[in-house]
Amino acid sequence: MPIDLNAQLPKLRQNLSLLVAPPDEDGEPRWQIFDPVSNKFFYLSRTAFYLFREWRHVSSSVELLSRIEARGIDVEEVELEYFLRFLEGNHLLEAQSENDVTRLRGEAAKQKKHVLLWLLHNYLFIKIPLIRPDLLLTRFYPFIKQLFRLRLDRVALVLGCIGLVIVLKQWDTFTHTFQNLFSMSAIFYYIAALIFVKTAHELGHAFVAKRYGCRVSSMGIAFLLMTPILYTDTTDAWRLRSRFQRLSIVMAGVKIEIYIACVATFLWGIVPDGGFRSVLFFIATTSWISSLLINTSPFMRFDGYYALSDFLGMENLQPRSFLVGKWFLRERLFGFGFLPPEPLNRKKCLLMVAYAWSTWIYRFFLFLGIAALVYYFAFKILGIVLFLVEIIWFVLLPIVKEIKVWVSLREKMSLNRTSVMTLLFFLLALAALVLPWKSQISAPAVATFERHQTFYPSESSRVVSWQVTPNEKVKRGQLLILLESPDVEQQIRLTQIKLDALQTRWQRASSGAVELDSVFTLQTQLSREQSRLQSLLERREKLAIKAPYDGYIGEWLSLTEGDYVNRQSPLATLYDDESLVVKAYIEGRIVPLLKEGSKVDFIGNDGEILSAQLLIDKVLPTAIKSLNYPGLGSTYGGAIATQKLEDQLIPEEATYEVQLKLIGEVPLMRQQFGKVNLAIEPHSLLIDGLRRIYGVFIRESGF
Repeated sequence: MPIDLNAQLPKLRQNLSLLVAPPDEDGEPRWQIFDPVSNKFFYLSRTAFYLFREWRHVSSSVELLSRIEARGIDVEEVELEYFLRFLEGNHLLEAQSENDVTRLRGEAAKQKKHVLLWLLHNYLFIKIPLIRPDLLLTRFYPFIKQLFRLRLDRVALVLGCIGLVIVLKQWDTFTHTFQNLFSMSAIFYYIAALIFVKTAHELGHAFVAKRYGCRVSSMGIAFLLMTPILYTDTTDAWRLRSRFQRLSIVMAGVKIEIYIACVATFLWGIVPDGGFRSVLFFIATTSWISSLLINTSPFMRFDGYYALSDFLGMENLQPRSFLVGKWFLRERLFGFGFLPPEPLNRKKCLLMVAYAWSTWIYRFFLFLGIAALVYYFAFKILGIVLFLVEIIWFVLLPIVKEIKVWVSLREKMSLNRTSVMTLLFFLLALAALVLPWKSQISAPAVATFERHQTFYPSESSRVVSWQVTPNEKVKRGQLLILLESPDVEQQIRLTQIKLDALQTRWQRASSGAVELDSVFTLQTQLSREQSRLQSLLERREKLAIKAPYDGYIGEWLSLTEGDYVNRQSPLATLYDDESLVVKAYIEGRIVPLLKEGSKVDFIGNDGEILSAQLLIDKVLPTAIKSLNYPGLGSTYGGAIATQKLEDQLIPEEATYEVQLKLIGEVPLMRQQFGKVNLAIEPHSLLIDGLRRIYGVFIRESGF
């Protein structure tokens, strides 16, 4: 609606401030309006500055345009209309009429949400202001000012260097301090230390802002995914013309934490062991590193984002980059030929696009992770609700909104090189998803022996004879390893000596030289020592390891005569070469697609293909309860997702065993892990994905 030039202009609010702003990215002068009610700054161009400055001195649009033209500045009516809409949209005008009041009430009603709806939209990040500290900071600043002059930051860095030298000298002690962090008695001290460090972090922002004459409007607590964190509102820093000063305010918090960590590192080296030393370890390591990881990320709106924005000299970096990123995406997909949202050179355009797309990718995986987190840590119903909110609101909704924009621009689409390439790529991707081209899958497998035995020492002992010859056939009863236990040998000698002495006394007793009671006692002792000797000889016999059947030695330890072993040492494994079997493991969704009787190739982890042919024999009707071959489990680097429970590997998904039939002889002498390529009924990736989703739904539907 065109503006009426003769109509009376609405009045500007009296509490607005006009300030000189830093030049824009092209070096052009700028000004800014500060609104103390909303605590926001609005940048003005040269034309907007003169419109705002002369506004208070005129009553109509005609007078306003005349005064500005008298200064040699040309202003179009459209520019004045846009400026008026800007003032109205940001509530910078006084409400003078009933219509103005009605409009403001309507906007307030639109912004008002139900508590539950507000929580659903804001549970990721809730900000609660607690105090308005500006007056208190002003009172204390003269004392803090002295600290700036003393350059205590340099003192802290020197102490940190000294502490680092001490830590390197006591590195083992330093690393073992971590074990004391989980003491229940120290939790209170850790919480107190964390509150102290994070409060110092926020005060760092506040006092540096006060150093440059900025107002700190509020300090409070925020909840990031229900985790409490402190925050400081330093919006007033935007009126500073120096990028260095704004950057100093942003980085002050992390700097303070690093200085505290330096002092804590030094103190750790001089205080005695105890709870206080553990707290110093926490401050010197965990506290500032976690803070650095969170605050330095430019993809979320924490210190790192504002630091990057100040470093590049680009205000509102994120929303501007998002607009440019969307424009760039549309141009690369459809070739509209639209102008960018703002004048850009090539370097700046690529920078903003790279930042926007990196942020989208980062947030996509971040929100997926948060969705999984709230699902697994909340109770079932709440977890499902929060998971759906996270996925729909933060992942799917932005994508749907962008697709709606594409649909709204369909009339401006045309067949050009860019759009044709996009169409071809889309059709190829659709064909890859829908067409049933996938007719083979790779499954983890093992070539093993049904009959095999791993030899362990019966007790700690020494190798006397090592007759294990790798890859050579051994016969049943053949001696493989001869071990000797010095303890057993000593006990045998002592028992034999004692037994000989008892035998001598028994011979004397037989001649009647000893009383009858003593004869019975002697007989008991003799029987006990004979049993003991027999037991020791049996223990010695067990140390002579022989082959229980014909076969090949597969795995073995590289031992020589004189080496010592214990009961947990797997000396060697004997495989019966006539009991070779090959087993593969597949997910439950693959079972109905499997072609029984089809040929299969076994490829070992070393890349070698098994020489014998294999056929799919059968699939066991029920899923395995545990995995008997650790080398296939993800716990030990295998392909099957497992978790360890009571010394057993439990598959995380329903896993079925496929037994494969061997045709011909195989010169395999040890167990071997690998994979097999199984023929299946052709199916599409789309159907495969839907089966996976359905399987997850069935698995998680239990309450």
